[in-house]
Amino acid sequence: MQKTTDTSPTWALLRRNVALLMTSLLIACGGGSATPPQIGVPPASPLKVGDIFSDPAQLASAELRSEYGYSGYLPVSTAIAAAGKTNILDMFFMIHGDGPDDKSLGRLAPDVEQKLQQYVANNRALLVPGIRVAVADEVFWSPTKVDDSPAGLQRQLDALKTVVALVRKHIPQASVGVTVTPYAIFGRPNTLGFVSKTMSMVDWVATDPYWFGDAGTIEALHAWSRSFVSLAKAANPRIETWYIAQAFLMPAYDLTTFRNYMREELTYAKGFDGLLFFGWNFTAEEDGTIIGKRFDAETKRVYQEYLK
Repeated sequence: MQKTTDTSPTWALLRRNVALLMTSLLIACGGGSATPPQIGVPPASPLKVGDIFSDPAQLASAELRSEYGYSGYLPVSTAIAAAGKTNILDMFFMIHGDGPDDKSLGRLAPDVEQKLQQYVANNRALLVPGIRVAVADEVFWSPTKVDDSPAGLQRQLDALKTVVALVRKHIPQASVGVTVTPYAIFGRPNTLGFVSKTMSMVDWVATDPYWFGDAGTIEALHAWSRSFVSLAKAANPRIETWYIAQAFLMPAYDLTTFRNYMREELTYAKGFDGLLFFGWNFTAEEDGTIIGKRFDAETKRVYQEYLK
């Protein structure tokens, strides 16, 4: 769910190959069809809507309607539960380890099972049936250390298998999931297959196709969002899919392009099981001037359907 500013992929090559890569994976996983999913067709059940918070006060002043809440801070998770929302709990401490490259190297946190057991002992009130647990953010991706080799990807997959098994052992009532960024896949064909393997073993998956101001990436990002549900369901027919919607805007981004981008993306989001907004209340990396709450009226209208 974190923002990244990496722009290293060769976007011309990406735009030519992204549809072929996704079609190949669908066929390999048994999807059997090269036809892209229809735009804006809702899932069988009503779209779940969530918001990301960093402070309990943000729940009281929330502008977006939501039935789910995500936070990396336990006091906020407690406030989310008290507000009658379903928690998406951050447990990234298990796989991210202590160093900046630990995730991409497949390193688990020291004493990972003991840390999880302590978490459970300290937070039993939050661990109710129906919660989602996020065990890894933007799997197989690090802006500083990217590895598309099968050996490197296998190390990360093995770490994911371990933490998924541990959560199912100690919090069996939880739905276990991960997030996926398209930037981990673009230009990295081996990674795409490992993402599919990951989706086959979790209960839910979220993707965050953020736009970082380069108009040349838009076509590929739209193709990713159009195809993601089919990719996930081909890997795991029972998986729950979440779209993480960009609700932040850097000053250098072209505002008209951003609005058009998000209008189209939000049509694709309706084909997912859930929609989770990031950046409306805060962003971790930047000051508050770029958050959705600070959008002008015309930009806010792009999100009108989800405003209170």
